[in-house]
Amino acid sequence: MNTPRTVTRSKVSKGFTLIELMIGIAIIGVLSAIAIPAFQDYLNRSKVTELMNIAQSCKAGIIEFTATTNAWPANASDAGCQSNVAAQSQYARQLLVGANGRIQVTFQANTVAAGIAANNFIALIPFTGGVRHTNALQPVGEWRCVTNVAAEFRRYLPAACRNNNVN
Repeated sequence: MNTPRTVTRSKVSKGFTLIELMIGIAIIGVLSAIAIPAFQDYLNRSKVTELMNIAQSCKAGIIEFTATTNAWPANASDAGCQSNVAAQSQYARQLLVGANGRIQVTFQANTVAAGIAANNFIALIPFTGGVRHTNALQPVGEWRCVTNVAAEFRRYLPAACRNNNVN
């Protein structure tokens, strides 16, 4: 008489099947396709933030200069701003303090994003009561950001600069 044999697995299967591995790789691929462009945008925005920080640090010097002299500073060094920004930042080419307290930081060519050129800039302009501030004897009410960066690259700029064209 033949007795039925029962087959038992002595070893428990370890690891993943080929299908499970392929599904895992596909999920990683989809996540990478989404994450890499988002991370690139984040890097570009952080580069532009460095330029904004350079301009922001100059505001206090201009306000102090106008409060003590009743005149606008003639240049960045008069306002106590860092004049050689190219040596301190790989993304900024130049910092200028111009007429009526205008602070302008110029980009290095193509260091932030491929379409931002060496003639592009971010500028902070003093305003009081909704009009451009021209009188050094009055306190500055607010600073507005203007730029000449092309519209398709303004997504890298701070929100305050995105919709303001050059004045």
